Amino acid sequence: MDKEMMVQVVEKGCPFAQRAQMKLREIDEGEGRITAVMEDDPANYNAFGLVHAGAMCGLAETTGGMAIFRYLDPREVIILNTVFNIRFSHPPRGELRCTARVVEEEAAALMEEFKKEGKADKALDLKILDSSGNMVAQAQATFRLISTPEEYKKYFGG
Repeated sequence: MDKEMMVQVVEKGCPFAQRAQMKLREIDEGEGRITAVMEDDPANYNAFGLVHAGAMCGLAETTGGMAIFRYLDPREVIILNTVFNIRFSHPPRGELRCTARVVEEEAAALMEEFKKEGKADKALDLKILDSSGNMVAQAQATFRLISTPEEYKKYFGG
């Protein structure tokens, strides 16, 4: 999936990401790195003026998913988050960012497993940092590749 389509999926095609003010800040082809940010928006705050835990989960899940999704044709294969664990470590304030990395060789191995087994899983470690570089949360997520169900293909021009 090219950079333009990735931005389209997150920033224009995902109502949750739009509402949470998520943007793809970096899409590095060579290193396989994706960085997403969630802008400082009071709509993402909890009752104490901190970024809501659910919003941070969404940022990490979206970033990890896109790191894998970039290598797929969504008309054929999509990913689902099947396991998500997060540990919060610092009060989350301001713009937050999350980076995930999946290199082409990892994606090729995933696709090979998918072709043989009809599914494939990829675990990722994800760190959420504030604008000062403080880690505010660390998550582990497992994403599963599955065949795109017919009813989802309409979202991807299929």
